[in-house]
Amino acid sequence: MYQGATGFRNWMFDHRLRKAIQVPAKVICVGNVTVGGTGKTPVTLALIELLKGRGHSCGVVSRGYKRKKKGIHSVQIEPLAALEFGDEPVLVKTKYPDVPVMVGEKKVAAAKRLLEETPVEFLICDDAFQHRSIKRDLNLLLLDATEDMRNYRVMPIGRGRESLLPALKRADYFVITKTNLATPDQLKDLIFWVKEKSEKPVLLAAFGFKGFQSMTGEVVQSLKDSAYVISGIARPETVEKMLSDRVRVVKHKAFPDHHRYTHLDIETVLDEASQLQARWIVTTAKDATKLRQFHSLRERLWVVELGVEFEGDLKAFYADIDRLARESN
Repeated sequence: MYQGATGFRNWMFDHRLRKAIQVPAKVICVGNVTVGGTGKTPVTLALIELLKGRGHSCGVVSRGYKRKKKGIHSVQIEPLAALEFGDEPVLVKTKYPDVPVMVGEKKVAAAKRLLEETPVEFLICDDAFQHRSIKRDLNLLLLDATEDMRNYRVMPIGRGRESLLPALKRADYFVITKTNLATPDQLKDLIFWVKEKSEKPVLLAAFGFKGFQSMTGEVVQSLKDSAYVISGIARPETVEKMLSDRVRVVKHKAFPDHHRYTHLDIETVLDEASQLQARWIVTTAKDATKLRQFHSLRERLWVVELGVEFEGDLKAFYADIDRLARESN
């Protein structure tokens, strides 16, 4: 069943009235069917690590949501990079400076520019499940294990970008994220539901806590003194679950997803932290790309570092990666 503008575009592609354009690299699409919070960026980072570990070169193409610079741009690390290029592309570039990252409203044009400047074997298209103009070799559909299944209904009733059942047909792999943050029943029910609806392989992605990192690069596993948490992500409760037994949180101030922090925001946070006797300010890696510019935070800011561990149908996934790599040579 096709619903809304996205449904119409899908109908056009499904009936070959619009055609996906091939680019000179193997394309892995990372996407979801709900609005935000599924864990696309952590999975993208894990894919980069996986590809590099198997000896393959890769690049990343992203829309760069809420960025100030319009058009196609190669992401660079600079003081206001997150505002210019978008927080998620800058996070990827910060973690992997040697990986080319290109932002652009049009995925095909951005992909072609990246490949002209830096030819790579694999191209990871972040948040591209509904952007079908670029031909992809693997379609990874992310499903959040902690998400209420009622939220998969199409907006405005739920948080769905498109109808779920037609979307399942386009996936090559299902990646169930935050498996370690869901209850056993939530995870069991979602896996059962997916396997009932499709025979496609399933990957499980646990979001593991790797530590708190300071602005100087120091990493610790816990913080002894109390902390004031600040975040601007789609599912702030994920952070709270991660921190529950690692630091005493006096308050979690949750801003809207992709929030652009102002000096007034930071002054308010510091004032409230002082009133609540919180020594540290704790934030997410995505938010840190924007908060690093505020000098008043630097000696108190700790960033929650996450790592993604894949389980499930890994043998099939590795075989597909190796097959695509052979085809690209």
